[in-house]
Amino acid sequence: MPYAAIEHALSINRFSTYRQAVIRSIGKSCNTTTLKLYEWNAELSSRFFFPIHIYEVAIRNAISDAISIRYGSDWPTNAVFQNSLNHLDKQTLQSALSNGYHGVGKLLPEIKFVWFENMLTSRHDGRIWKPYITKTFPNAPTYMTPQEIRKALKDACYIIRKFRNRCGHHEPIFNSASLYDVYPHIRESLNWRCATTSQWMNSKQSVSELLCKPVI
Repeated sequence: MPYAAIEHALSINRFSTYRQAVIRSIGKSCNTTTLKLYEWNAELSSRFFFPIHIYEVAIRNAISDAISIRYGSDWPTNAVFQNSLNHLDKQTLQSALSNGYHGVGKLLPEIKFVWFENMLTSRHDGRIWKPYITKTFPNAPTYMTPQEIRKALKDACYIIRKFRNRCGHHEPIFNSASLYDVYPHIRESLNWRCATTSQWMNSKQSVSELLCKPVI
């Protein structure tokens, strides 16, 4: 395999992270193992996109449903709701509305996922999560309080979003501290929303298979 040509095309600096990891693992530099690690990292990133896709769509819909119980089906245009947001989140929502409002379904994909993550902060406990979280996440453990459920969802959302960004930017994920936590977080959060969807997603994903076959 013409390793040098591939390394040059993709950049020596990019490959150095993988090469150094191989040296730490086997005690010497090895072009073959470095390339295998790069391939494994790229393949794993691509496999993660299916469960992340299902997770993001389901979670943003769940959050939208919770907001709509309190503020109505057209909550994005509800002034009371808009004024309950912090300045940045309000700006984000109004920016998404700037090209016109054609229903929640059309708007949700236009809003960055971090906005939905921010809806899982304690700021919204009293208005949304204490009264409605068990309606939108009916399979969450009954021994957990609404605040505990909301915080667990928020913490998972942060980890998944940061990891998704690394995948999307073609960065190394093999050395991520959260690598083996991301999929369990996806599965649990999705199960709390809909067990059937979680089981279907789990039956179709191939992340777990590749995680069991690390290069180093």
